Amino acid sequence: MKKGLHNVARGLMVASRAHAAAVTARLAQRGYDDFPFASASLLWLMDEGGTRSTVLAQRAGVSKQAMSQLVRLMERQGYLEQVPDPTDTRAKVVRMTERGEAVKTACVEVREELNRKVARALGMDAAGQLEANLDAAAALFGEIAGT
Repeated sequence: MKKGLHNVARGLMVASRAHAAAVTARLAQRGYDDFPFASASLLWLMDEGGTRSTVLAQRAGVSKQAMSQLVRLMERQGYLEQVPDPTDTRAKVVRMTERGEAVKTACVEVREELNRKVARALGMDAAGQLEANLDAAAALFGEIAGT
């Protein structure tokens, strides 16, 4: 190991890109080669029965316009649909289609598969320590950013 400061940011970026590529490849193997990986977290922001696009934008920390574009893209790809809001017929809610539910399940399976690969490669204890270290780094960066 070389002496001096380590480039944590570089390691996080490289690992994040490699993870995204692995998830994208595994999802493509399952038939979801058009799924926009960057929007995967959107699937976990939705309420049962649907969520207004403005609420999704708030939860995701993006503009309403950016969320509208993402929803339209995922709607064209068959992952989401917009339907009348049952509480206000003037508004619409975004909800997952059957394909959206299926890709969400596939995302969970891929995550578990990749976690098992890391645990096998590093060992269970080291994999747990890696997760704890990443959580600690995220907390530290959040403190510095004031979030």
